Amino acid sequence: MNLEYRWLVALGLLGFALVAWLLWAMNETSPPPWPVVIADLVAVIGLCVGPWLVIVARQLSRVRGGEPAAVAVYSRVLVAVAILGVGGPLASVILVALFSADMTHPEIAVALGGLSIVAAAAVAIVGAVLMPWFFLLTRTLARERSRRVRAEERAEVAAHLHDSVLQALTLIQKHADDSPSVRRLARGTERELRGWLYGSPPADEPDFASAMRATAEEVEDRFDVAVELVAVGTCPLDGPPRAVVGAVREALTNAAKQAQVRRVSVFTEVSGAEVFALVRDRGRGFDPAARPGGDRRGIADSIEARMAGQGGSAVVRSAVGTGTEVELRMPLSRGAS
Repeated sequence: MNLEYRWLVALGLLGFALVAWLLWAMNETSPPPWPVVIADLVAVIGLCVGPWLVIVARQLSRVRGGEPAAVAVYSRVLVAVAILGVGGPLASVILVALFSADMTHPEIAVALGGLSIVAAAAVAIVGAVLMPWFFLLTRTLARERSRRVRAEERAEVAAHLHDSVLQALTLIQKHADDSPSVRRLARGTERELRGWLYGSPPADEPDFASAMRATAEEVEDRFDVAVELVAVGTCPLDGPPRAVVGAVREALTNAAKQAQVRRVSVFTEVSGAEVFALVRDRGRGFDPAARPGGDRRGIADSIEARMAGQGGSAVVRSAVGTGTEVELRMPLSRGAS
């Protein structure tokens, strides 16, 4: 608190002391003429309230953003205080001056003037001192809380970036000549960062979507390919959805081993009636009618037979030089969650 504010506070406290002295004088001494009483009330109450009004006005002007709503309320309260503080005594003076000859109790008009001054002081203290002070206090506390939350979030982000991204970049620099390792580190870091940013489901509650993510990560790590997964909806990982996961795994494995591509896309959607999955690559493709042995047996055994065993279907579309699409559909006996 600077020197100017200390003087204002001292004047305000002096005003409260003078109010106490005025009350004592009114009870213990003979009353002076009514103009003196009105003047004393105006001076003492003005000294009691005025410094606090100045302090609050300066604090409101320093609030960031100006707080126009608070300033407007403060201004309206000051207008009401001025009307009460000036209008009441002025009305009592006019009444006494014009009707003093006909008034049997002129002290009533004087009392009304004094009462208006006291009412103006009460309105000023409550509406222009206490309420703005409470507003400034709550706003300061809210901003401090907001700053603390932002600082904690920044610290959490910095710690996570240091533990994951920065360490991964260090490892990438050390293995710059090993392309498969670099790609594997980059994909693992990307998965970890996406899971941290967007949230991952609890590990103790496996479902179709989490199983698909785990399958995509497994294929990426085993075969050094990027799997672009888009999963819409999920359901419990019981028999039929588990068969879809196994068929998708086999389709991804075939694409990674045979298609000679660096990227494979997977789209899955769980609706109330079925599970749909589409695995697509833009590799060398093959002739589905040929169906040679070896790895091609995975289509018949691990994809088509697995889907048919649970009541689903698998459609393989491919041509030499255009890539391969594996479309899977599995009906559900209950709705997706």
